[in-house]
Amino acid sequence: MQNHDIGAYVQRGRQAMVERRFDDARAIYQQILALEPTQPRAWLALSALAQRQGDFRESIRTARAAVPAWKRSGSQQFITELSMRLLVLGEYREARDIIASANWSDPVVLRYSMGLVQYLGLVEAHEQALQLADHALSRISSPPVELFYSRATALRYLGRMQEATEAYERCIALNPLYAEAHWALAHHESAHSPGARVQRLRKAIAHTSAESEDAIYLQYALFKELDDAGDVSEAWRALELGARKKRERIRYDASLDDAGFRALQETCSEGFFADAQSVEHGAGHTPIFIVGLPRSGTTLLERLLGNHPRVKSAGELNDFPSQISWEINRFLGECPDRDTLKACGQMDFAALGKAYLDRTAWRAEGADFLVDKLPNNVLHAGFIRKALPKARIVIMRRNGLDSCFSTFKHLFSGSAYPYSYHLREMAAHYDRFERLVGHWERVLGDGVLTVDYETLVSQPALVVPQIAKFCGISYQDGMLDIRRNISPSATASASQIREGVHVRNVDSWKRYGWALGELSIARPG
Repeated sequence: MQNHDIGAYVQRGRQAMVERRFDDARAIYQQILALEPTQPRAWLALSALAQRQGDFRESIRTARAAVPAWKRSGSQQFITELSMRLLVLGEYREARDIIASANWSDPVVLRYSMGLVQYLGLVEAHEQALQLADHALSRISSPPVELFYSRATALRYLGRMQEATEAYERCIALNPLYAEAHWALAHHESAHSPGARVQRLRKAIAHTSAESEDAIYLQYALFKELDDAGDVSEAWRALELGARKKRERIRYDASLDDAGFRALQETCSEGFFADAQSVEHGAGHTPIFIVGLPRSGTTLLERLLGNHPRVKSAGELNDFPSQISWEINRFLGECPDRDTLKACGQMDFAALGKAYLDRTAWRAEGADFLVDKLPNNVLHAGFIRKALPKARIVIMRRNGLDSCFSTFKHLFSGSAYPYSYHLREMAAHYDRFERLVGHWERVLGDGVLTVDYETLVSQPALVVPQIAKFCGISYQDGMLDIRRNISPSATASASQIREGVHVRNVDSWKRYGWALGELSIARPG
């Protein structure tokens, strides 16, 4: 089949998908593969088609089939499409290997290096991300500013703080309107002179469309710079505007969360765990799940535990929800509905647990314990307990006002944590979370440990040994010094966790107490 013939087939397939003639589209792409099996884009199209129809296993199967087809093609073309499709489906190791094994000097790889560097960051391969960024910058005559930004982010996640600051400043020097660089810099390191960056931010805002995504990033950056300077009135004005604009872009129905949380607790009643202890797995690492709301201290606890020589931290993994998706053959939403929960209740939990251990073994690197700190796994605590009875589940909980305000003032990527951009919705979600935590404490008993952030940071020498005992590891004095933990961190707290354990963020809401009237949560003291 000639290339122009393939192009015609692909165009027909795309048109069929647009017109929702899915059976026709599948037949067309299968025709392509029958004639030329080394066409990765046909496999990728079949994977996307299966995803659109909600068939998780077929989407995975065809995406995996695209990998050898891509390798046999002898071309770097479609490397971004392939690695992104693997990432979407939670196939992180395969995505990393695809990019790592590519010819980094190939013009296609250099052209799309900005995205590939970001993808390596998403799979926690930060050293490789930096290496690819440096390689591409040394070979591209006029590199895009976005590539410099990707490099700056890799430096930040690796803890190379001053280099990251300089790299973000270079991005802004190249493009003074680069909103994400302004935002990242503001949250990475405070200005040496508080308020020194405010003027250039206001200038950037004045030259940016108020309805654009960039304007939102700039408002959040302005909030942080003004907050550091002590101008809380103007800072709140910027934050409120940025949050309102972000909320307008997100589709969110709180009633669906209400129904989902209720259905989850009904599904995972006490009787649900009657046979949990009968599920056994062979030798291997013991998972430690750190869960909770975002901005509640999960990263801090991860770093403390990660100081232990028998513990490996893996960051925020999607492996457990991805494996649930495989077991029930449907794509999980952020909050499960009743139909999804019904399917989950019928899972083979022994298979779920074994598959999770198998797919995370490469991350453990031989360590006895592996920390998985995806906050939203708090929704899956019941399934974790039944599938992995030996796993440890630690729930981080923070004072309601601090928790809500800290989440409200952070800009998350995409539509993650959609409730966090409106104070009443944030407060309502905190109430849902508290009820769920109470439920897990009742039905999981000694299978779960709840840790209060305030106690952890004020009395770490008392609390960390208790957590270590719960997790089954021996406490060591060096665990308290998180500044000695030089492992990468790719969370919202990537810069802050380099500072050590402190209590400065306790009661941080009080500076804005006058503006937080819609947070209908009991106020301490």
